[in-house]
Amino acid sequence: MTRTRSRIGLLTIAFLLAGCSDDEAGSDAPQIQTGTLIHLAAGGLQGDMDGGARRFRGIRYAKPPVGSLRWRPALMVDDWQGVLPATEFGSVCAQPSWIQGPESLEEDCLFLNVWTPEPAPSAPLPVMVWLPGGGNQNGSASDASPLSGGATIYDGRDLAESQNVVVVTLNYRVGVMGFFAHPGLRAEGSASGNQGLGDQQLALKWVRDNILAFGGDSRNVTLFGESAGSQDTCLQVVSPGARGLFHRAISQSGGCTTFRKLRADAESQATAFAQAAGCAGPADELECLRGKPVKDLLIPSPADGGMPGAPGGNQFSGSVARWEFNPVVDGEIIPEQPRTLIESGNFAKVPYVLGSNFEEGRLFMLVATPITTEAEYQAALERLFKDAAASVAAQYPLSNFATPQDALVRIWGDYRLGCPTYDSGQRITAQGVNTYHYAFARAIPGLEALGPTHGVEMPYVFGTLSAPGADDTALSDGMQGYWARFAKTGDPNGGGAPAWPAFDEASDKQMSFDVPSSVVSGYRRAECDFWRTIYDAAFR
Repeated sequence: MTRTRSRIGLLTIAFLLAGCSDDEAGSDAPQIQTGTLIHLAAGGLQGDMDGGARRFRGIRYAKPPVGSLRWRPALMVDDWQGVLPATEFGSVCAQPSWIQGPESLEEDCLFLNVWTPEPAPSAPLPVMVWLPGGGNQNGSASDASPLSGGATIYDGRDLAESQNVVVVTLNYRVGVMGFFAHPGLRAEGSASGNQGLGDQQLALKWVRDNILAFGGDSRNVTLFGESAGSQDTCLQVVSPGARGLFHRAISQSGGCTTFRKLRADAESQATAFAQAAGCAGPADELECLRGKPVKDLLIPSPADGGMPGAPGGNQFSGSVARWEFNPVVDGEIIPEQPRTLIESGNFAKVPYVLGSNFEEGRLFMLVATPITTEAEYQAALERLFKDAAASVAAQYPLSNFATPQDALVRIWGDYRLGCPTYDSGQRITAQGVNTYHYAFARAIPGLEALGPTHGVEMPYVFGTLSAPGADDTALSDGMQGYWARFAKTGDPNGGGAPAWPAFDEASDKQMSFDVPSSVVSGYRRAECDFWRTIYDAAFR
């Protein structure tokens, strides 16, 4: 059967930058409802049709985090009277202008979106909850490619319609509004930092309490995300506050077991930020900061046009701004280093898919000044890795690459994305959890020069390739099938698809998604074993 696919332009990749019991669901949970008018305990929602799916956009899941609620934990939305329209995306959370979209000054932004099959199912369906990427500095559920006439990157229609699942996408606070660790917050009784992670948990609670009305099973929820959304998925796996809110996890290009910033360091940074913003003095810093317009608090990320997560230095057009705010070990939402929590067995032992793309680093070099000589290569490694530069150069000799720039692309992708994801998967597997690893190796047709870089798997997972050929349609269909079967059962296999073996340390087998797809062994093993020694050094 031929499916109609949303038209997302081929440069979508450039916009992709980072169980509860029946009682827990609530005895008064609504029943599965038909049509585009849904009645929840809080009030009514009027959605619309999107092909063979019912679509509900801009559903408020939390009170606006404004005024005195700025930087505080999100609170569940109040009930409302009558029926609210759910036919447009909600506001994008406050963030600077960046490659994913224009600047937003909106703090009232905690909205989610639901796609569910039409007709309504007779029994609850698996739910897939998506966390968008953007380095935790940018990004939203409504991110769109300007080359597609405004089509949404994370359009849940195709997954819902073709795979018979319920898809949820959501906004969460980012940057200074979403990961601000200030000591004054602890004095108020709030967690210091990780507001964005708290938003995600509240959205998962909303799903638990309400998704049955849309035909979803609150006891079968898969949390998945890419880049920052991938990292945050891993962080939710280790967070006590998310326990029981989801039952499977998928991390696409991002792990959480490298060293995370500690609360004390993050609070020192926040205090310095407050002083720089003209709000000096511990007694009134928060009050002063809460009185500032959003515009005065937004930090260009990065300041001069580079990409979040990219290192500073002359080989890049930009550098990450001084005031970049990210998830921290706050003692509450993330009580200890994620690696420590996993090694102690204190995490959600849910089936897990983890993977990355073959050329993760190339996207981050799009606006870079290429390095062309061995001397420039060595200088870049010394700037990036200091005392470890010589060992990095030995692991990635220039003789293995066509150009010095290609070597740097591979290093950055392995170091920042591919091997951290692999490291998290290794450590979780060692605790007896079923994990499935993959490597995405397909370049989007028409953009072969970019290769399978960061984010290119997204149009395949969401079924939103623009005018795909037969091979790419088949690859997309295959990946959607694996993702959906995993969401349904915790095992991606079945449906006559090629077998995807569970990961184990000895065989080190992964699925390589390409045309054709195949199982590979030892993919980047030597490189990731090397980086693991670098990651370990940060804990000493």
